[in-house]
Amino acid sequence: MRTPLKNIIVLKFGSSVLQSAADLPQAVHEIYRWLRLQYSVVAVVSAFAGDTDRLLQQAQRFGKLSNQNAVARLISTGEEQSSSLLALELDRFGVPATVLDATQIELRAEGDACDAIPTFCATQPILDAAAAGKVVIVPGYAGRNAAGEVVLLGRGGSDLSAILLAQQLDARCRIIKDVEGIYPSDPRIYSNARCYREVNWAEAGRVGAQIVQPKALAFAQAAEFEFEVAQAGSDHATRVGSLQTQYRDGNSNSNSNEQQPAPLRVGLLGLGTVGLGVFRELWRRPDLFEVPGIAVRSPRKHQAHAPHHLLTTDGWRVVEESDLIIEVMGGITPALDLISAALCAGKQVVTASKLLLATAGERWRSFSQSGTLRISAAVGGALPVLETISELRASGRRIEQISGVLNGTCNFVLDRIAAGSAFNDAVRDAQEAGFAEADPTLDLDGTDTACELQLIAREAFGISLALAQIPRNGIEAIDCAWVRSVASSGNRVRLVGRLWREHGTIFARVAPLTVAGDCTEGVIREEQNTVTVTAEGFTKTIWGRGAGRWPTTVSVMGDVFEIARQASRRRLPLQVAAGGAA
Repeated sequence: MRTPLKNIIVLKFGSSVLQSAADLPQAVHEIYRWLRLQYSVVAVVSAFAGDTDRLLQQAQRFGKLSNQNAVARLISTGEEQSSSLLALELDRFGVPATVLDATQIELRAEGDACDAIPTFCATQPILDAAAAGKVVIVPGYAGRNAAGEVVLLGRGGSDLSAILLAQQLDARCRIIKDVEGIYPSDPRIYSNARCYREVNWAEAGRVGAQIVQPKALAFAQAAEFEFEVAQAGSDHATRVGSLQTQYRDGNSNSNSNEQQPAPLRVGLLGLGTVGLGVFRELWRRPDLFEVPGIAVRSPRKHQAHAPHHLLTTDGWRVVEESDLIIEVMGGITPALDLISAALCAGKQVVTASKLLLATAGERWRSFSQSGTLRISAAVGGALPVLETISELRASGRRIEQISGVLNGTCNFVLDRIAAGSAFNDAVRDAQEAGFAEADPTLDLDGTDTACELQLIAREAFGISLALAQIPRNGIEAIDCAWVRSVASSGNRVRLVGRLWREHGTIFARVAPLTVAGDCTEGVIREEQNTVTVTAEGFTKTIWGRGAGRWPTTVSVMGDVFEIARQASRRRLPLQVAAGGAA
């Protein structure tokens, strides 16, 4: 039985959020946030800011616009472009995605060609894509009439598309805006404006027309469908429905402003393949993050990639000046001592180093009353493996087995061998592509996968496995002729890591195996990873890119954004966190 742990969420990204292609990473991080929370995600996307007007002006050059269907078709290309670019950006970050347009989901609308009302959409194509582990992207604003012609849903019509889809899917719906919700007056003009926590449809229609399309509000009210309005990355949202109007703090006549938290000081240890990706994402958000320093071995080598005044060889200074430490420097020394000191000082730490965690063993337990260590990026690249396991355990189901392809380098090498490359050439290609280290031994001999199994075993079964307890055979001496022979039969050789329960004992194994060409492990290609979790009456498979700069960056930043949200909540003193935290 394959079912999601939670329901689908429809996220709508308008032009106030996606003003240009440069804003696409913001949408990626918001989508990834909900994937980590075990939602299947449908993203409804508007055209970039100004594109609709530009396309309309282009149409007006032809004189009188009597052919409204041609106008509608032209203007709809704005959403087609932004949706396709979001799919490409998600792919770059390692997240599987597909675009389903109005024809594919049978989004029907009737009325004026440029101001139609939607009447129907087919949900099965969306459910099928979500069941296959993909983010579904739907271009908003356009549908098809009974004659199959393109029609538009009016200005702000993507809001209406999102609410219709969510209502048809029985899904949660969140309209993402550039403000934290609906206000009784414009907060950019009136400094004492207070955001609603809950508001009924009538009040939302009276004050929120500039935030949510009036037709969308009317549709939601007629369907008695509740939705949310929120800012990307925020915990806060305005719930709109059959609700008693309340302001953010629950006081219906409060107009005091909330004090915005200061940016989180984030120190970076390392500026290599992953470190540079993380730095670029931090640097994009000065409203959330301040980078006091970046510890590197050779500052001169990195001056083209980061401001020179941030670069230092003194990792201890970076730790001292930061609230949060991101460790992506590789190796054991001095990384282990630096993050140990940070944790002892009560700081937050995010690391992508599975080898460092394996070396430290249970040493982290002694820090459980001070700092918090988050380790999502150490397992599976862009796959939210630890979060999936944590959510499953929280549901009360007993996990029986976890199996998957956890090393993107090995998968890449095996695919190149299957295609006819020699082993050494395949490894060199993986290094040049940024998937393999200069010394790829720990990838190729199965140690990397075994380290990930250690972390998974602790999250899934609450046990600590030593590396010596995990039998492993890597691919460093793989029979290339066997790999090609298996591929010629339609199957694949994969380096598979397994944990399973048998008679009350947990066993582990890493070994190259033949897998069916049509199963997920056989279908994934090159640096992609996949993990299948099996519990009582439940199986869930996730997949995506497992190696490279951006897949690891999105996972690191998933932890970082969650820490930033915690900081904004002004939580109690730090402690060891479940799900992606050690």
